Amino acid sequence: MCATMEREQVLTIFTVDDSEIIYKNMSTWLTPNKHVKWLGHAFSVPDAYKQISTQNPQLVILDIQLKADSSFELLQYIHKQHPHTEVIMFTNHSTEPYRKKCKEFGAKYFLDKSTEFEKIPQILNELLQSN
Repeated sequence: MCATMEREQVLTIFTVDDSEIIYKNMSTWLTPNKHVKWLGHAFSVPDAYKQISTQNPQLVILDIQLKADSSFELLQYIHKQHPHTEVIMFTNHSTEPYRKKCKEFGAKYFLDKSTEFEKIPQILNELLQSN
């Protein structure tokens, strides 16, 4: 008799942020989560393009403003070239014009780094349940 085992859902995530502190926080939070496979991190937009196109994550957590670049073009690229990849914009630039532009360019979620970090687990659970 064969017992069928339900496969646990795993969400593949890639992060893009130029802050070492955010990188360390993401590493500490994402690595031990058994429902998450953290594919990696990019500190720059050019590196993010390369890694996202080869890794094909289900979710990208993306900062708007990186040291040398804005990530709006990267957001549009993800939306067009990886339509099944969800994006959480995770930024300190949380004014309404930024929120509107991110939604227009394909971000499903928009979080303020300083006040909405705790919403990430809720979003991950939502995405896991929808898979």
